[in-house]
Amino acid sequence: MDFEYLFNGEIIMEYVFVLSKYNEGLFKTQVSKALEKRTELVSRQRYPKLWRFTDKMNSRGKVPEEVLKKRHVRYRIYGIILMIVGLFVLIPSLVEPKELLVPLLVGALSVCMGIIYFRQGRKSKKKKLTSFDKAAVKLFTEYKKIPERQIKVIFTDDEVKLEDKINFAYSDIENIFITEDLIILIWNKKFTVLQKKDLSSGNIEEFISFITNKSDNLFEVLFA
Repeated sequence: MDFEYLFNGEIIMEYVFVLSKYNEGLFKTQVSKALEKRTELVSRQRYPKLWRFTDKMNSRGKVPEEVLKKRHVRYRIYGIILMIVGLFVLIPSLVEPKELLVPLLVGALSVCMGIIYFRQGRKSKKKKLTSFDKAAVKLFTEYKKIPERQIKVIFTDDEVKLEDKINFAYSDIENIFITEDLIILIWNKKFTVLQKKDLSSGNIEEFISFITNKSDNLFEVLFA
C-alpha cells in the first residue's frame, strides 16, 4: 500500500523509491531511447514543417521485419547460385582464356554478382553507438556509484524529495518518460532515473496514475 499519514485531519500520500543496484543493460538501452525521444520532441517543437515532411517520407516504403528476413535469405541463395554457376563457367575458361574470352567474362561477372548478392543477404553489422547511447553510458557510470538501499526518492502531494537534500516542485519537471523498467524524470535540465522495481510503497500502476494527474498543464508523461 501507499505510505499515508495524517496532517491536520487530511490523508497525505507518498510514493517512495529506495534505490538499489541498477541493471546496466536495461539502463543504457532504455535511457538512450528516452534521450532520443526527448531530442525528437524538442526538434519537433522547433521545426514542425520539417518533421511533417520527414514523417510523410518515413511513412512510405517501410519494409516489415519479416519481409526483410526473407529478402536476406533469398539474396544469400541467389549469391550462392551465381557464384557456383560463375565458377563452373570461369574455371574451364582459364585453360584457354583467349579462345574462351566471352565465357571467361561471363563467369567472372557471375562470381562478382554472386558475392554482391551474398553480402547483401548477410545480417546487418553491429549497430554503432549513437550520441544517445554514449550519453546513457556516461550517466550509468554515475548511477552505479549510488550506494544500494541507502538513497530514497519520495513523491509527495506537493514536491519530489531527493534524500532530504534536494526538493523540487512538480512545475520544475519538463518530462517524465516511462519505459518498460524505468521512470525517467527530466527537471531543470537534470536527469533522475528510477527503477520501477525500487518502488517500496504502493504499486507502479498507482504511481503512474498519480504522476499523470500531477502532470496536468505542468509537464508531459511519455511512454518510451
